[in-house]
Amino acid sequence: MTQYDFQTTAHAKWILAGEHAVLRSSPALVFPVPNKYVELSYLAAENELSADFSAPYGETLLLFFWGILEEGLHHLGLKQEQLKGKFFLKNNIPMGAGMGFSAALCVAVARWFAFQNWISNDVLFDFAKKLENSFHGKSSGVDIAGVLNNQGMRFKSDTKVKPIELAWQPKLYLSCSESISVTAKCIKAVDELWDHHPHQAEKIDAEMAASVELAEKALRLNQQEGFPLLAEAILAAQRCFEQWGLVKGALAQHMQALVEKGAVAVKPTGAGSGGYVLSLWNLEPPKDLPFDLDPCLGKF
Repeated sequence: MTQYDFQTTAHAKWILAGEHAVLRSSPALVFPVPNKYVELSYLAAENELSADFSAPYGETLLLFFWGILEEGLHHLGLKQEQLKGKFFLKNNIPMGAGMGFSAALCVAVARWFAFQNWISNDVLFDFAKKLENSFHGKSSGVDIAGVLNNQGMRFKSDTKVKPIELAWQPKLYLSCSESISVTAKCIKAVDELWDHHPHQAEKIDAEMAASVELAEKALRLNQQEGFPLLAEAILAAQRCFEQWGLVKGALAQHMQALVEKGAVAVKPTGAGSGGYVLSLWNLEPPKDLPFDLDPCLGKF
């Protein structure tokens, strides 16, 4: 078994509420997905810097990795030609699905920079956020916060993250809509609404922020009181996605199929237009669904 000089894993995330509006200092509720992760290993050696992979779509993974590494080196005034050794990457986080693949990869690379003593752990969050900007144009930091923490967190860009109190365990599940979510395009769509219809865009942001407050309140109550409020919060967040024009095609069909099978409330989790869907159930979901449902409040 290879003894690496450095090794780290960075897990995926999902968002209960707060997407997009979080870019404008609204809050968001983000949770970890422990069984989905990027693993980055490094072996110091005298050979020219190289990287290998063990993952589906590994060539794409390497392309993203080299781009992020180069971005980090650029921020620090370093050159890739100065480096030696070998990287090895594993990944089972779906790409383009709203699960935080880019954030996990950026956190893993940032940790390697800290291992090299080129940055301190105190700036790990900010450095990883800068790296993620190369993916999306601008990063709120919510995905980075979700990757860095092993429990649900309330995130707001101008304040410290704080743990979410769970007084009960709602039946929340994730399922894949089998369509790609391109975060940069979704952000652009919301930005265009702000450019052309600022009053409407401001109203939607306020509705999303209210859904976050309601969801957090619901999780602090007992199940009987909290369940209807949580359902209301998820439906309110869903309506925000619809007003942004980010629920259509395969994503809309997938969400409708969940409702027809008994889901009480559904919404995209992530940027929208595709990717994963969050669903809330009063009873255990039926076994005859044509797609997998993964419980999303797993513990580390």
